Amino acid sequence: MKFILPTAMLMALFVSFSQTSCYYDNEVDQYGVTACDTTAVSYANDIAPIIQQNCVACHQPGGSQESSAMDTYDNLVNFAVSAVDRTNGRGNLMPPSGRMTSCNIALLEAWVNAGMPNN
Repeated sequence: MKFILPTAMLMALFVSFSQTSCYYDNEVDQYGVTACDTTAVSYANDIAPIIQQNCVACHQPGGSQESSAMDTYDNLVNFAVSAVDRTNGRGNLMPPSGRMTSCNIALLEAWVNAGMPNN
């Protein structure tokens, strides 16, 4: 005796397999990750918050690294290139707590490459 599945049952199986076999994983939708936009880096909006969060605790007058203060734009400009090198692991890794996010590093590099504008 032959067993033949009805057409509707075959279609239901096909649809259920096709819905679960391919999955498009979009990080932005699933995890809330946004792209790192380095096209128009701003000192005030992008760089200053990164420096404040990761550097100023030590790199300020009275801090353990006050000789390379980064608490103001003018002070940061003097050390920005070496700071980017250190965030990338060239020399002593900065910050000592661990490497910054790749987006923060990319923003710092883009800002330095753009001539460190005070915008």
